[in-house]
Amino acid sequence: MGVEEGAKQQINMALLPLPSSSPLSSPTTSHITKSNMSLSFLPTSLALSPNNHLLLSPASKTITPTKEEVALSSTPPPLVGLDGGVDLSLIDRSILRDHKCLKELSTWGIGGPCKYFIQVSRPSELVSAIRYCEMKRIQYLIVGRGSNCLFDDRGFDGLVILNRLDQFEVIEPGVYMVGSGYPFNRLGVRCSVEGYSGLEFAGGIPGTVGGAVFMNAGANEQDTGSVIDEVEIVTTEGEVQRLRRSDIAFGYRWSSFQEMTDLAAILSARFRLTAAEKSRERQRALLERRRRTQPIRERTAGSVFRNPLNLGISAGELIELAGLKGFEIGGAKVSPLHANFFINFNSSTSSDMLLLINHVKEEVHRVFQVQLKEEMRYVPYRN
Repeated sequence: MGVEEGAKQQINMALLPLPSSSPLSSPTTSHITKSNMSLSFLPTSLALSPNNHLLLSPASKTITPTKEEVALSSTPPPLVGLDGGVDLSLIDRSILRDHKCLKELSTWGIGGPCKYFIQVSRPSELVSAIRYCEMKRIQYLIVGRGSNCLFDDRGFDGLVILNRLDQFEVIEPGVYMVGSGYPFNRLGVRCSVEGYSGLEFAGGIPGTVGGAVFMNAGANEQDTGSVIDEVEIVTTEGEVQRLRRSDIAFGYRWSSFQEMTDLAAILSARFRLTAAEKSRERQRALLERRRRTQPIRERTAGSVFRNPLNLGISAGELIELAGLKGFEIGGAKVSPLHANFFINFNSSTSSDMLLLINHVKEEVHRVFQVQLKEEMRYVPYRN
């Protein structure tokens, strides 16, 4: 995943995609075509588990928090019963119905209302919310920072669980235990300020820790997997497991979590970093380069496409060479600053953005015979 310098990473959600055993589909473009373009069907990378669990992967970009995002940062009262556990009846009473608009949870600012919504701030609450959905047979979606997803204009016909598991603990110098909903950019800055190296690249990425671990986020010769010591997860059966580094495999924007058929969510991760005198200086330099080369103050979802492997050219360069910088469909536009960033510049709908994504893919394939692969995820209204 990346930009020309490899400095971009999409991370956003504390919950993660399973292998696509039953793929979902975006609306066919025959229902949303504009002008005289004949655009092909845009496939998605989403899947439903056997338990009706919609799983997403995360994303990244630097963006000034909206008023809605600031409001969501406040922690609600814990959903704790008299016995110290989480009462499922409290989960039921805490769910908002038909009142949360998904564009408030997306850096693209696109999306309609979800049928049910709940915010969780403790691991026990997240586990109980998952068990609740399994018991009620409700499709659910766990969202972190919403920085790599495109929600449907109709919303989501299920429960959206907003992950705010932002626990942070210093185990020993350079070793941190961090909740999956903790902002990844904040972690990168905090560790760098304290003089530890390994996550300087994270300073400009507003996704969450859980998404970074799942996708093995990385840039500038650093990646998340290199500094992971331990990861705690919850399965679709509600079982909490703790995995050591030796139990996990990492590759280029890949982790073995992506192939776990029973994974529901990452709860926390332990990082082990190394002392470095110039860690803060390096983190600042990387952040400044992002500010110069990416439209960080626009409504985007970070890089839309992954960089092709073994071609020596980035997705952004291919899009630019195809003459698509600044190209618009409806309220969606290819950024004039960085061609792999698509902007919601004028009240874009999900249909506008899907058309733009599909058009760019077709043009790049026509000109260069290269098939671009999406990094962002489209979330349909229902299966």
